[in-house]
Amino acid sequence: MPAPLCPDRFSPPSRRRVLGAAVGLFVCVSACSEIVPTPRTIKWNRDTCDHCHMVFADRRFAAQVWDPEMRRTRLYDDFGCAVLSAGELGLIDRDDVPFWVTDDAAPDHWLDARTARYRDGVVTPMGYGYSAGPAATHPVDFRTAAAAIREKADCAHKS
Repeated sequence: MPAPLCPDRFSPPSRRRVLGAAVGLFVCVSACSEIVPTPRTIKWNRDTCDHCHMVFADRRFAAQVWDPEMRRTRLYDDFGCAVLSAGELGLIDRDDVPFWVTDDAAPDHWLDARTARYRDGVVTPMGYGYSAGPAATHPVDFRTAAAAIREKADCAHKS
């Protein structure tokens, strides 16, 4: 018959057990904290633009940019707001940072902003004038549209 365990006695766990538990905890925390950059669901007429703070109302012109430092997606009500904010954050020229825009003909569909095509002369929420869509009707590339928006903003703020 085995000897009864004494409640006053404590036997420390083996090093193997402690190491195994630590590795298991590390794997669990690493897997659970993995954040995948994806477009967020926008609460229309409720969420506000991270740049201009206007309420999202028109689905055709929304944009989103992944912020790797904050590990979250930033929301914008106008592609122009996204371009200016991404420029201020140093993300506009970083092709490794995800950037999305809505297709103006199918606003529930998110496009990769860097490969999307744009047209200008559009009435947008903040007046930057660019919307994304199919290449046949949207002749401008990302870099050209972004440069035009940045130039327009520079001209508007000169004294």
